[in-house]
Amino acid sequence: AADSATESANGMFFSNSGFYDVYWSLAPVAFGLLWLVEASAWRNTRAILAVTVTAAWGLRLTFNWVRHFQGLGHEDWRYVDLRQKTGRLYPLASLFALHVLPYSLVSLGSLPIYTAIQSRARLGAVEVVAFAVGLIAIVVETVSDLQLGRFRRENRDPDGFLSTGLWAYSRHPNYFGEVLFWWSVGLFGYAVAPSVVVPLGAVGGTPMIVFASIPMAERRALAKRPRFADYQRRVSGLVPWLPGR
Repeated sequence: AADSATESANGMFFSNSGFYDVYWSLAPVAFGLLWLVEASAWRNTRAILAVTVTAAWGLRLTFNWVRHFQGLGHEDWRYVDLRQKTGRLYPLASLFALHVLPYSLVSLGSLPIYTAIQSRARLGAVEVVAFAVGLIAIVVETVSDLQLGRFRRENRDPDGFLSTGLWAYSRHPNYFGEVLFWWSVGLFGYAVAPSVVVPLGAVGGTPMIVFASIPMAERRALAKRPRFADYQRRVSGLVPWLPGR
């Protein structure tokens, strides 16, 4: 909680709540490496698989953030929107909605990594599935980001939006990859400690994406691009699927 409060204070000082974005992508990687060292689990295949997937996810996300970083004067449109809607209450809204809640989710979501690292049980099929799901998540996020980046560079239509590649089968393949990653981490922990508590981060993060992040993005898209409504009717919101009419 102290970390989230510090990040929130930095955001208030610089008038930019985006400070937390870097923490989101690097904290699980740092947690995993520290736990790996603390447990001397370098020969634990389960631990190595879990940390490898987490490190690949975190470094990819951080690189993507650095590539699009425009300086402290630029703030994510979602934070700008929250600032406009909450007015004088924005400091509290930022603290809880943009810092405490995500901090709780990323911390809970990372705990299965610790569980996987501490276990000395034999490697099983669930861990293999977890690793495969994690790799698929990273590939999906990487490809969708590359396709979106190319579209933004080449698009000349102010009303245009990306609807090809992975985006022809899911309106938010990047979010789909994010959901897959957290379930992958949850599976690593669940494999050695079958409990509903282990994947709690994934259980909490998935509704946040489905009921908060996606609706926010789509309201903005509809307001700026009326043709998005037809795309919305035809293409799956999250899980890639064949488009309908």
